[in-house]
Amino acid sequence: MLSDEDDEKIDYTVKHKFLEKYSCFVLSQPQNEIQNYLLPFIEKFNKSEVIADLFKEFVLAEDILNTYDNFWYVWSVFKEKVFNICNDGDSYWYVDKIVRSYIFAEIPWKATAKDWHTFKDTNKRFFKEVSEKIGHCPSCLYSISKLLNDIGTPYIEDGITWLSTILVDKEYINKKLETNTIYYIELFMKRYIYQNREKIRTTNILKNKVLIVLNFLVEKGSVIGYMLRENIL
Repeated sequence: MLSDEDDEKIDYTVKHKFLEKYSCFVLSQPQNEIQNYLLPFIEKFNKSEVIADLFKEFVLAEDILNTYDNFWYVWSVFKEKVFNICNDGDSYWYVDKIVRSYIFAEIPWKATAKDWHTFKDTNKRFFKEVSEKIGHCPSCLYSISKLLNDIGTPYIEDGITWLSTILVDKEYINKKLETNTIYYIELFMKRYIYQNREKIRTTNILKNKVLIVLNFLVEKGSVIGYMLRENIL
């Protein structure tokens, strides 16, 4: 599946079924054995759709199995691999899909899903690191902003830091964004400012973080961003 040869040699349905069963199998193993079962994908890790699909299947499996420690162990094993493909300077379409899958944005979560059993307070460190290390990738900005409006809703207080960390980069204004990125940021900022208006006005550090995001929206032509900025100035 990870070879450079024509992937049409492997039937899509067979590939999907394998990844589905493989992810459930791996998450059900004792943690000290998981690395061995992941080894083929670790050694052959590349910028392919299979890697993106693998991450997606792990998330779907975890949604059913709820194997908190095992799941985050798997994610830690692949973390540097994902960071490396985002920082090597090459541009591949599948890199974006891999990042979206890795940051939980490829799953069609229900509209009512506003949290997830595998997200706890301690996992905020993961998203902080992601925003710092691969925030320059538009697929990361998209994934974080989407996450903060669905299963990552409880992370609202930290979300403003993650977004401002990414958008403090002045070069971001010229980057091509993924579809709906601005929409998700607007949605999050409306909710955040509604809940924290007085705190924003009286706390300079927080106000600066909020303004980084709102200024970005305004530069992108967002009327909502402009109105929100006027509301806190």
